[in-house]
Amino acid sequence: MFEGKRIIDITAAIRQGIPVYPGDPEPVIEQICSIAKDGFALSAIFMGSHTGTHVDAPSHVLDDGISVDMLVPGDLMGRAILLDMRCAGSCICAEHLDTAWKAIGPGNKIDVLLLKTDAASSIEGSDNLCLKEDIATWIYNKKINILGVDAFSIESKGELSLHRSLLSQGVNIVECLDLSKVKEGIYTFICLPLKIVDCDAAPARAILIDDQV
Repeated sequence: MFEGKRIIDITAAIRQGIPVYPGDPEPVIEQICSIAKDGFALSAIFMGSHTGTHVDAPSHVLDDGISVDMLVPGDLMGRAILLDMRCAGSCICAEHLDTAWKAIGPGNKIDVLLLKTDAASSIEGSDNLCLKEDIATWIYNKKINILGVDAFSIESKGELSLHRSLLSQGVNIVECLDLSKVKEGIYTFICLPLKIVDCDAAPARAILIDDQV
């Protein structure tokens, strides 16, 4: 099915000691059984629902929002445009997106907007991405279904208005992607969160398929 196409893993690895969003629980991975002692290996894992690459469910910020297990897998796949916004700094507005979008000229319908930003270092412990709220209207007008970023959050600490705007309109949010080795361009995006009942978010495995190879 993917013969001749490059598969790019854009998932931030979860490991003990990985930086997390300030205030979130740090992941703990504990070996319960070992091959030497028990004949098999088994581990216990403790972590927050927003650890590593993860998908925010509407219930993260909306009282009547659905939980992550109710998200439709097909709504987390599609034709993606990756925009390199590092030249815009950490505060990005709709005008910045429009300029970068026109430079690529994606043509056909785009389902997924991925932003490579100066906040990529947030996966290593900082929190400096700020997407302006006018981005919500820009995304609606483009009929985009998914926003993915390489930071802990699409907003500065303590801000949730953009989360509410997007999730209330059915736009899925994927945070903490690893876009460090991916160039600006058009890809196929697939992201599958764990099916955790009644949870506000879940870690996910995210990949890009480079159809241009």
